[in-house]
Amino acid sequence: MSRSLVTLDPVQFCRHAGALQVEPRTVHVWAFSLDAPAECRNQCFDTLCATERTRAGRFVHARSRDDFVVAHGVLRLLLGRYSGSPASGLALTPTSSGKPRLDAPIPDGKAISFNLTHSHGRALVAVSDGREVGIDLEKIEPEVRALAIARRYFCSAELAAIESATIPLQPRTFYRYWVAKEAVLKGQGIGLAFPIDRFEVRFEPHGETARIATREPSRLASDWTIRMLPLEADWLGALAVRGEDWSLRLEQAPAA
Repeated sequence: MSRSLVTLDPVQFCRHAGALQVEPRTVHVWAFSLDAPAECRNQCFDTLCATERTRAGRFVHARSRDDFVVAHGVLRLLLGRYSGSPASGLALTPTSSGKPRLDAPIPDGKAISFNLTHSHGRALVAVSDGREVGIDLEKIEPEVRALAIARRYFCSAELAAIESATIPLQPRTFYRYWVAKEAVLKGQGIGLAFPIDRFEVRFEPHGETARIATREPSRLASDWTIRMLPLEADWLGALAVRGEDWSLRLEQAPAA
């Protein structure tokens, strides 16, 4: 990938309302900060459904609550533009696995799928042409107990890759596998209820893409393709999409 993913100001999403369309066999990825002024936060809150407002109210810390409101509000603002429906009226219905789907008519009968992740004050949203997608984001914590966690939860080949990295690079290597695994599980809609040592992430030699090998194909499909996202050096993000016949579009600005 030649471009970097630009982290946008959430105010830009609050100010623009023009229609968006995802092309066939394409996945759009948006990145945005969760640091928003009061007016934008209030607009995001107004888009939330009753269940989301209740979830927001359960956060003890104001920053966590605000991050939730902005992340889910911007998601709704984006989905409203893709679907042509008011953001506050969108029905995001959980599937049997708990993964939300957009229960709304789309122009020309086209379907869209989406996924959201947020961490440490920033968020990513993936929107596809209907095929399942998952996305994950993590800030690299140099003090993470990479080997201890990998020995307990990762496959042997993944652990070997982390062990073979130099000590300064072990945290980054660990997080590469972690975000890739999380993106796949989020895409499948099963999350960490599925043991992460039951499937292996296999990176291509260039390290930008990966496939998986699953030990339980009845629960976790084997046709996921993973792409690492171009982020700053202290961040890692991964996108997982069913199949190989798709292209990635890194969105640069929420054009009107």
